Amino acid sequence: MSGQPATRSAALFGTFDVGNYGDLLFPHIAAHMLGDGPVTLRCYSPRGGAPAWADCWPARPIAAFSGDPAPDLCLIGGGNIIHASPTPLPDYAGAFRRSDFTYASLWLGASILAATTGARLAWNAPGVPFPVEGAWARDLRDLALAGADHVTLRDRASRVFLGAPGTPTEIVPDTALTISEVWPAATLRPAAQAAFDAQGVAVPERWIAVHLNDRYIGGDLGAACAAINRIATTLRAVPVLLAIGPCHGDDALAREAMAFMNVPTLIVDQPQGLRQIAGLIAHAEAYVGSSLHGLITALSYGRPGIAVARTRMVKFLGLLEPLDEAARLQESWADAEAAAETLLQVLPPATRTRLQTAKARIEAHAAVLRGLLAAAPSAGAVAGRARLLQAVSAERPSHAEWGLLFDAIGAAGFAPDDADKQANALAIAMRGPADEALRDRIAKARADWPNHLRLALLEAEWLERSGRSEQAQLRLTALQEQHPDNPWPAVRLVRLLAGSDQVEAARSLYDLRLRDAALTPSQHRELTRLWRPTPP
Repeated sequence: MSGQPATRSAALFGTFDVGNYGDLLFPHIAAHMLGDGPVTLRCYSPRGGAPAWADCWPARPIAAFSGDPAPDLCLIGGGNIIHASPTPLPDYAGAFRRSDFTYASLWLGASILAATTGARLAWNAPGVPFPVEGAWARDLRDLALAGADHVTLRDRASRVFLGAPGTPTEIVPDTALTISEVWPAATLRPAAQAAFDAQGVAVPERWIAVHLNDRYIGGDLGAACAAINRIATTLRAVPVLLAIGPCHGDDALAREAMAFMNVPTLIVDQPQGLRQIAGLIAHAEAYVGSSLHGLITALSYGRPGIAVARTRMVKFLGLLEPLDEAARLQESWADAEAAAETLLQVLPPATRTRLQTAKARIEAHAAVLRGLLAAAPSAGAVAGRARLLQAVSAERPSHAEWGLLFDAIGAAGFAPDDADKQANALAIAMRGPADEALRDRIAKARADWPNHLRLALLEAEWLERSGRSEQAQLRLTALQEQHPDNPWPAVRLVRLLAGSDQVEAARSLYDLRLRDAALTPSQHRELTRLWRPTPP
């Protein structure tokens, strides 16, 4: 109907397929930031799917992106996802052939996919947990950043760790700080009450939300729980043990902790969903725990909180220092207990003002994202994305990882309207398994460009690699007749014959077709070594 605004679409990349409360909030927050207009949001994660919680946005596997409608905007993050190191998470075991591609797929891969579709590209205030390592990732990082329309990170340490001083990056607080705008506190009260109802417990007048993580209990769960018991007694509140990150074993730890609790305690080791976790924090007297997004949720709803974690985990101070609240990070449960009387009081007006300022910065960032949905991409970003796509889709012996990542994320599944580009993409894909999916892609390309020689040679290579040597030989024989002035069908056929113990046939074909062909000296030597011994 005329007069109606066009529907826009965005693709969000992050770890939305693992059971971790903070990461699972980002799709809801992104949808809120992009507005109530005709905007669709699809989410992509390394493996895809959704944890067994309610309220989780379904995530598609990154490799499925190429088969979905192209978005107008690709968003990277949030979350602590900007690195290219192997991941120990069991959820991602085997997600990619190389473990260091798992998180790289979320930002380097997303940048490549945006370049492939022509979508605008924005970094949605993700975190960088440590310096980007690996020359292949650092070089690709620079190409990816040059193709972005808008780059934001969530703290200054992330800017340092990203290590790209020539790239303008804005600091925008973790966008989860606006969760109270997405889900107003009053709407979460029923979900919080349901946690008590499920265990036949009357809703207490006061409770505190508590989160335990094995990394921050100092090896003594009993001592940590003793501190929790005393904090709860001081505040005259019931502790609620929340398993915020089952992917890190928080649920098992919460169950183990119950043996050490000597005050009435509610355990929520299997939350019904994200709204229940948010509600139990939003309506608590306070939050104490080792989840960054548990603390962010508390502050968003104006509740006081303490984070129990190491200062070397820069994400905590990255949030708190700009708010002038660094004291809310305590290194042990004993320290948290000592600080509780001071820090778990009602937030002072100055803190509330700083929180509102931080939320306003997030809203300004959201306005930029909404503008990018419909805006024409900048000339600089278009040039950067073209350079990135050319780099990863071409043969790059010095950066083999680029081609492997290109294939792993399914970017090679796109069918460019150029035969040479498609042949480049399929040549990279050929480094992986010669499976039926690759055969289908080659067949489609051959149907689109039936006279393209390189595509025909790739078809013969697939036949050989998949164990169909006789069919490959027939195909190459036909190609050398169809292209008598091109030596490459005969080159491939000589190699195939020699590798199939038909050495004399290989030598005869070389003498007939290739001896005087315009190949380089090294290419001639490589072929004749197939039947001549290498000189000592």
